[in-house]
Amino acid sequence: MRSSLFVSILALLFTGCVSIKPSELKPLTFDVKQVTTFGPRDFSGVTLFKASLDIKKHHLSGLLIIKRMDSSGDEGKPDSAIHPVFRIVFSNEIGMTFFDLELKSDSFKVISCFESLNKSALMKIFETDFRLLTGIDPLKTKTFYTQTSTKNLVISCNAGRYKTWQTYSPSGDTIFIKAGKSTIADHAIISYRKYANGFPTKITIENNFIGMILSMRLLDRKPPTIAKPN
Repeated sequence: MRSSLFVSILALLFTGCVSIKPSELKPLTFDVKQVTTFGPRDFSGVTLFKASLDIKKHHLSGLLIIKRMDSSGDEGKPDSAIHPVFRIVFSNEIGMTFFDLELKSDSFKVISCFESLNKSALMKIFETDFRLLTGIDPLKTKTFYTQTSTKNLVISCNAGRYKTWQTYSPSGDTIFIKAGKSTIADHAIISYRKYANGFPTKITIENNFIGMILSMRLLDRKPPTIAKPN
């Protein structure tokens, strides 16, 4: 794949605007105490997906691994005290790595990347995608709504530098959609579907601004390895 395939992304970054706010919202006059958030605790250990990445007419497929690298436990800690480190690797079935990324609460590093994908604008979009997916940034300044047509619970809040809208079941125990952005170009809409044992087996991340869809189907989840004391 030639590096010119993704040059058109750069031209798109300064045009258009996409709304991520759900429609038909009615403010709630009380705080919702019990909401099951989806975040770093759900990605402890190693999570393996069958994945496909489409950007316009360009298609890649393979395996995507999200590995929690930090060894400290989350039990008993508030969200503000958790500082996870993630390694995110996308490769094809024969071992060719499309990208290998490191995500921390205060940094994002491209360890390696297929030449055609290694564009700073696209990497910023990937950073947004995976920050929102893993929930690495604690949620702040929450405002609660109900969606009048579905009765779903919607939470507007800030997560790091991102403005987010999160749509839950009416009871607040299952997240359906998380949408967020920091600029007009990096918006992400994440859909969570077909839950099994409390974890979505199908996750889709869309950026309509550049025509990108990252589809993930859960293959396996392994708990973190706990080192035994000497």
